[in-house]
Amino acid sequence: MKTIKHIIPGLILSSLIFSSFSFSPLVKHISQPEEVIFCETYTQRELAARLNPEDSLFIWINMEDTDPESSKIGSCTETDFKLLWNYVQGEAFRSRVPEDLFIAAGVETATQMIPLYAIRKSTTKETFPSKQDLAEVSIRKDGHEENYALFLSFSESGAKKWAVKTRSSIGRDMAILFNGTVLSAPRVREEIKNGKCMISGKFTESEARQLKSILDN
Repeated sequence: MKTIKHIIPGLILSSLIFSSFSFSPLVKHISQPEEVIFCETYTQRELAARLNPEDSLFIWINMEDTDPESSKIGSCTETDFKLLWNYVQGEAFRSRVPEDLFIAAGVETATQMIPLYAIRKSTTKETFPSKQDLAEVSIRKDGHEENYALFLSFSESGAKKWAVKTRSSIGRDMAILFNGTVLSAPRVREEIKNGKCMISGKFTESEARQLKSILDN
C-alpha cells in the first residue's frame, strides 16, 4: 500500500488533495448507511480537550506522529478496536464529548493498524453535497508519472453546497465515508466555488477505477 503522510499544500485547479488508500476489506463496525457521504470533522486537539489524560480511549490508540489539528486521532489494532468501539458507545465517553461527535475507522493499513477519526455528524444534510450531487467522475493521469487521479464535478446545486461547506471548513479536515468507513480526510485550503475537485494520491489505475466505481454507483 502506498502511504502519503502529508497532504500536499495548496490546491490545484481549486481542488482538494486527498491521501492514498488501499481497497483492503473495510472494517465492519458502524451501522452501514450503504452510501458515500461527506462529513465535517473535529480535531484531535478538540477531542483531547474534552477528556482526561487518563481516559480509557488513550489506552487503546497510538497517537505517535499525529497532527493535533487533524481529524485523525490515532490508530489501533483490530483487537483493541473491538474494546475501543464498545467504550465509545458507552455513557462514560458519550457524556464527555459533543453529541454530534462520533469515532469512525479508516481502511486498515498494510501494518494491520486501523486509523481512527473524529467525525462530526451533519445536522443539516440538505446543505451538504451527496453522491447524487456528483455530475461526473473521471480518471486522468496525475502528472508525468504512472499515477492516476480522479476529477469530480458537482451539479449546479451540488457546487453551491460544496462552496458553502468548503468556505466554512477552511483550515479543517473534511471526511469522505463509504459504508461508515473513512476513505479520506483532506484539509480544506480554500473555498471551492466551481464545484470541481481532484482526488490525488498516487493511485494505480486499478485503485482509481475502484474509487470511481464507488462514487458512480
